[in-house]
Amino acid sequence: MPESRRRKAAVKKKQAQREVDIDKNRELAGSPRWWAPVMVTLMVIGLIIVVTAYVTSGQYPIPFGNGNYNLFLGFGVMLVGFLMTMGWK
Repeated sequence: MPESRRRKAAVKKKQAQREVDIDKNRELAGSPRWWAPVMVTLMVIGLIIVVTAYVTSGQYPIPFGNGNYNLFLGFGVMLVGFLMTMGWK
């Protein structure tokens, strides 16, 4: 028995809706499991570098000589961690 045009249109509409739902689920998948631990670790390591540089007057953790290079290094590591928060889902 032949199918009506309405029925064919309804079947096509359901298939299109399923494809849209599958695409939405792929987009909402989220970040990999390692993303959050790496993000937090970078922020904590940066904080440790900055605190160590302040306490030792810039001599440690890396002896660059005179200057605030350890502070720049610590803030750079923290910045990478904070930038990773924008990609976390």
